Amino acid sequence: MHEDKFNIIEGKEMTLEALGYEIEEITGMAVRDFEGDASRFVSKKPNADQEFETFNVRYDFKESNDFVDVVFTTQQKEELEDYDFNEKEVKVQLITYKRMDAPLENESEKVEE
Repeated sequence: MHEDKFNIIEGKEMTLEALGYEIEEITGMAVRDFEGDASRFVSKKPNADQEFETFNVRYDFKESNDFVDVVFTTQQKEELEDYDFNEKEVKVQLITYKRMDAPLENESEKVEE
């Protein structure tokens, strides 16, 4: 749906707040929380010595049940509370738009009773 425009910001570094504003600009819908709802991928990757950690953040919209799911990476820290997503930039890896609202029916397809 918005993949062409999402591709422009994939691979870039930005704060989660700035990412929320970018998503709002691309989709044309108001984001509910510009810091999103971040969660950590708990499984260890094939290379346990890598220097980055992978996270997921979800941005919900105010006027829709649809949401945007973002995978991002950041420098690996010792403790989870050491991550500061409000101030530090993260690297956007993948952005996916999840459609939850059913599209409106075509007026010509409605059956009259």
